[in-house]
Amino acid sequence: MKYICTYCNVFVYDEEKGDTNALLEPGTKVENITEKWRCPVCGMPKTFLKPVSDDVFALKIVAYQGEDEETSDLNHYRSIARGMLTGTCGVYSICDGQRDRICTGQKFGAPIGMGGAGQARTFETNYNALQEYRLKMRVVKAHHEPEMSINIFGKEIVAPVMGASLSGVKLSLNDAIPEQSFYRGLLNGARTFGSVGLVGNTPTAPEDLGVNTVGENGGWGIPIFKPQSQELLIQLFKLAEEKDVIALGVDLEGAGSTFWTSPEKRVYRKSEKELEELVDCVEKPVIFKGIMGGEDALKVVDSGASACYVSNHGGRVMDGGQGVAEVIPEVADAVSGKIPVMADGTVRTGFDVLKVLALGADVALIGRPLAQMAIAGGEIAVKMYLDYVKDDLRRGMILTGCDNLEEINRDILVK
Repeated sequence: MKYICTYCNVFVYDEEKGDTNALLEPGTKVENITEKWRCPVCGMPKTFLKPVSDDVFALKIVAYQGEDEETSDLNHYRSIARGMLTGTCGVYSICDGQRDRICTGQKFGAPIGMGGAGQARTFETNYNALQEYRLKMRVVKAHHEPEMSINIFGKEIVAPVMGASLSGVKLSLNDAIPEQSFYRGLLNGARTFGSVGLVGNTPTAPEDLGVNTVGENGGWGIPIFKPQSQELLIQLFKLAEEKDVIALGVDLEGAGSTFWTSPEKRVYRKSEKELEELVDCVEKPVIFKGIMGGEDALKVVDSGASACYVSNHGGRVMDGGQGVAEVIPEVADAVSGKIPVMADGTVRTGFDVLKVLALGADVALIGRPLAQMAIAGGEIAVKMYLDYVKDDLRRGMILTGCDNLEEINRDILVK
């Protein structure tokens, strides 16, 4: 039997061959490995070793043994993700929610995986809305290396790019790795890159798993909770404060989740009064996610929240909705600089980040690509993807004549 460490997603173990580097003799069964053993790559215990199919193993063993270091690039990890997400996500070169994608189309009550709600039209609209904007090239200007760092929630990050709130490996990602391993890859990858990762919560794991994992990461991360009962949310908020998280928030559009439907795991809309109550129960910055219009944005500002997060949950909760790029300007105008505006919505490259910032957001967040990377390569792959995005953002700023983030505005866009 062959196994992979689901924390680092790099170390692989073949019981038949053993692993002399890890002091495991040929024929050593996983159940016979001592409890003191630790993964030679990431230091995690044997509980993270999970059986893996031969095709995925073949890809992983090359990376671990270093037989071809040049394969350890984004395409390498994308190939691994494609194998681990077979039937759920095709890891296409363009992740756009189009009709021919594995993840899209009417599911008739079955889990939607990486796709969207209903016929996945909102997922598709997110992509199309962002691509309707074109960047103006402006290169006659003295060269200046772009200044990309930004301070948010009292933390300096290297670029206005963060990991979107992600969760639900069991329900949406082929149960490929343990939920906590997924969170660790997202959080550690973002931190190593120089930014912050967000993690959600899911009905198939303890409600506090995400926030506890952020706590394990020294508080470096942002837990985002589904809009559960007010009593439970306040408990989770206070726990997050104890863990000294950077910020915390509520996924308001999660009220339409198809997964949180059992009597024990329910989600609800939240009133303006309830938003204020949540903000007032902690001293930490509070984010309200799922804002898709100026009216709701003003209510978020009035609640005392520290950030307004524009998102439609990747098109995963409502079909036939607006694209995120369509409403960012409206939200930004309503907020009028009082609090930061965060936005996701099929952000795949640094050029997409540049568009989102030009439309009025302060920070762009990346979802599905980081989910793929966390599954395939954990921290290493997540950081690699964020580095790739930052490189494109730098190039885009140079080619549109933007020396710093303040110079990024709607003047660099054509629709």
